[in-house]
Amino acid sequence: MEKKRILVGHPYWGRGGAEIAAMWMLQALISDFHVAIVTRGGWDITELNHVAGTNIPASAIDIQHAPFANSKIFGAVLLGYFSRFCRKIAPAYDLCITASRVIDWGVPAIHFLSDVTWNHALQKKFESAEYLARKGFVRNIYWRFADLISGESGREPGKNDVFVANSQWTAKISEEFCTHKIKVLFPPVPGRFLLPLPWEYRDSAFVCLGRISPEKNIEQLIEILERVREKHSEIILHLIGKFNDDEYSRKILELCNINKDWIIVHNGLYGNAKEEVLHRCRYGISACSREAFGIATAEMIKAGVIPFVPLEGAQRELLEDERLCYKSVADAENKIYTVMDSTVYQTQLHSKMHYLAKCFTTDEFCSKVRLLVQDTLS
Repeated sequence: MEKKRILVGHPYWGRGGAEIAAMWMLQALISDFHVAIVTRGGWDITELNHVAGTNIPASAIDIQHAPFANSKIFGAVLLGYFSRFCRKIAPAYDLCITASRVIDWGVPAIHFLSDVTWNHALQKKFESAEYLARKGFVRNIYWRFADLISGESGREPGKNDVFVANSQWTAKISEEFCTHKIKVLFPPVPGRFLLPLPWEYRDSAFVCLGRISPEKNIEQLIEILERVREKHSEIILHLIGKFNDDEYSRKILELCNINKDWIIVHNGLYGNAKEEVLHRCRYGISACSREAFGIATAEMIKAGVIPFVPLEGAQRELLEDERLCYKSVADAENKIYTVMDSTVYQTQLHSKMHYLAKCFTTDEFCSKVRLLVQDTLS
């Protein structure tokens, strides 16, 4: 029997959680289907395999490059051309899949929601980068032109297509825009973490990992740990994240330089290098209150690290423990003290992380992706 043809769309392949999940999606499908991707750029299969821990041969994936793929300017307009190009080539495939957010394919599709700002209404509600980019008369005209370039198929994805959210929180926020019940599938967390360092040999250190961007609220977690250090002066922070040449990165780097006696900046780390840092730390911390899943928190869990996360957002789903979820800076400080001052809590929570890690295996994710695609095709 001839293999079905699957087209996976993703505008630009970065190196974050959405791309890691997308790579494992491709890994799950290449043995049973003819798989192609359509993209504007960022596709480097060697590097992406390294970041995601996948093993996808270059020959296993067909590449469809959208027009103006290498251009670095007029991003919104080119994104419009990308959407139009996706609709043009979609009918040649048996099923289309949006690797992150939503593409108006004009044909039946599956959409994997990696965050909650996937339409204009949600972008406005959460004041996303896309929403802020539209503010101002000239910018608004430019974005309206980009929307015109993109066009619409007349087929509403929210009413007709399959939507898969990366958490119950993302699904709940998105459900008013979808006719059918949204499926929930936790993304995979790569990395073996076969022999995590025993608790007693770990440093009294915190780790934060992820993008250096405003929604991550990194200045707040530094404030939290500054307050914790008034009682526990021995703690340090390992900050793992790629710094960009932008105002926010410069702001955080300046904060780190001011506190260089206890903040260690690693910039971007991947694979074994990242796992080695995670294994040395007892605790983790996040201050992003609109995290749609929290791949960094899941990585901490797999490494046996005890993370502290905001009460808002999806990260609390991963931990299933209110002792680790805070609603303010003062609340975070108190909850960290409670755990750090109790060896019983530390032992309990460290063991619980190993139990929770079973929810994020790549095997389970791949199995569910294959089943989802087969069910949708049939």
